[in-house]
Amino acid sequence: MKPTVLLTPGPLTTSAAVKQAMLQDLGTRDDEYRMIIQSLREQLCELGQVHPAQYALIFMQGSGTFGVESVLTSTIRQDEHVLILANGAYGNRMAQICETAHIPFTLKNYPMDKALPLDEVKEQIADPRYTHVAYVHCETTAGVMNDLYRIQECIRSYHKISIVDAMSSFGSAPIAIADAGIDYLITSANKCLHGVPGVAIIFARKAHLDTCPHCAVSLSLDLYEQYRSMEETQGAFRFTSPTHVMLALQEALTTLITNGGIPARRKRYMHVQKELHDSMTKYGFHTLVEPDVQSCVITTYLCPKGFDFTHFYNFFKAHGFLLYAGKLPGIDAFRIGNIGEISDADILHFKKVLRMYMEENR
Repeated sequence: MKPTVLLTPGPLTTSAAVKQAMLQDLGTRDDEYRMIIQSLREQLCELGQVHPAQYALIFMQGSGTFGVESVLTSTIRQDEHVLILANGAYGNRMAQICETAHIPFTLKNYPMDKALPLDEVKEQIADPRYTHVAYVHCETTAGVMNDLYRIQECIRSYHKISIVDAMSSFGSAPIAIADAGIDYLITSANKCLHGVPGVAIIFARKAHLDTCPHCAVSLSLDLYEQYRSMEETQGAFRFTSPTHVMLALQEALTTLITNGGIPARRKRYMHVQKELHDSMTKYGFHTLVEPDVQSCVITTYLCPKGFDFTHFYNFFKAHGFLLYAGKLPGIDAFRIGNIGEISDADILHFKKVLRMYMEENR
């Protein structure tokens, strides 16, 4: 299989060093491996700007959605109620999780191509029925960045528990989790941290999580029990740990920190986005999202009249790139991601392939 550059919001193109890191086999109960897990927890706490005395860093086997489901099904009791603010597919997925697990919830949907409207959101949060508020920071359905700090101000002012899906923002934008008053933040190794799929990462405020024993409706996704295991055994998972995934994450974090941390990575994403975007607009493609709420992770382009995205996709795939189909009901669009190990040579090759396609399909 020939190498492919993934212009997607994750999984993404990983470095040779990250791939190489997975070639080692480790035992899940070995002291050396537990030391690696503890080191990863400490590094992530630093990146999230939290102190381990106030926040727990908990790994949960599986995709990012496993992490979101773990939080939702482990921290909301039957006499509580979560308000879900959604402006895309991943907010709606939170509602699906709650519905399946019979967790009391209310879903408020907003336009997918715009940020969550703060005035309306504040009005909803003020409703005394709600004990928790859940939302997505970077909604990759369209590539919209919601105003995390302003939303958090509202949540804090009404003394609600916040649950933030930061799957595609943690690592691409500095987030001061403690300063923002976030209670639970979930991300994934295979997004902006440049690891591989297989583990979700959860920041949990201990003062609240400590009130949640016996709250979970799932055995394997019980966040409190996973937290207790990692605290009491210095890094041990309750069930089989994804050892190779964790070794990949170790290498990915080393690279991130060595190369200037999150600010430097964000700068790189913005550079890649600008280079790809300049080429797209040159050939008449228009974006869906307004610049002031556009994320640096992924860009949505409207399909021109008569445009065949499947043909476009297959052409790029044949030349070493994978693009991303649209996910917006009623809007003919597609997406191009800017994250992962995308080199300057990859950018030049993308421009060449785009030019070839446009010249052949005038």
